[in-house]
Amino acid sequence: MQRFLLMLVALFVVVHAQDNQTIDRDELNKLIFPASQHSRVIGGEYTTIEKLGGYLVAMRYRNDFICGGTLLASRIVLTAAHCFLGREVVQRWEVQAGITALSEHGQRVLLDEFITPSSFRESDMNMDVSLARLARPVWGKNIQHLKLCSTKLSPGLMLTVAGWGLINPKGTAHQTLLRKVNVPVLSRKRCLETYRATVNLTNSMFCAGVLGKKDACTFDSGGPLVYKKQLCGIVSFGISCASPKYPGVYTDVGFVRPFIEKTMQTMMKK
Repeated sequence: MQRFLLMLVALFVVVHAQDNQTIDRDELNKLIFPASQHSRVIGGEYTTIEKLGGYLVAMRYRNDFICGGTLLASRIVLTAAHCFLGREVVQRWEVQAGITALSEHGQRVLLDEFITPSSFRESDMNMDVSLARLARPVWGKNIQHLKLCSTKLSPGLMLTVAGWGLINPKGTAHQTLLRKVNVPVLSRKRCLETYRATVNLTNSMFCAGVLGKKDACTFDSGGPLVYKKQLCGIVSFGISCASPKYPGVYTDVGFVRPFIEKTMQTMMKK
């Protein structure tokens, strides 16, 4: 995948160079990263932010919807580290809270900062987690926080993933309305065996989904996987969406919890 992206970037640069056009790096990112770095709701149903619990936020860069995120406190949002790849200018990030449809205004707040672990690797998405601090607190109607997961992620445990992502793996545009789907945790053995030939799965990851039927999809990246008001996973990546062979891969909140708690502590002191 990385080689394919590099080839695509090179072709884009050559074509524009021949036309003597100036290349906007942010525009290039929009072309390259959405299909590969936004991770992979399919097989689910429409819902509202009120019914969901008010914890999901939409993250925008230069006003473009990029990823989902989860409110852990009035000024703290948890999301995926890969959402910030190629989008490092913190002043261009904004969060929308308390919305069901992306067309709603809700509460829109700029970011002050975001912190990604030094152990995050783009090559295999190890430690795909990031915390963002909002410029001001968000609170009010349809806005709630989640606590971190304290439940063991046993195979078969059903969790809920939600977002504004694709509902068709062949599509290209995100949804306007919020959707959710319930997916079971898959055994680590099955997860490792499925991805062994293609991706290096690390201890920071686990798999969930109903093969060929239920999954997260593009533009759901960074969003929450929830069990009884506990944030247990972060949408990270997968091969296609609702694939008959490959389940969705999520960042294990239990594994990355030390990073989350330490970073939150630091951010909330500022």
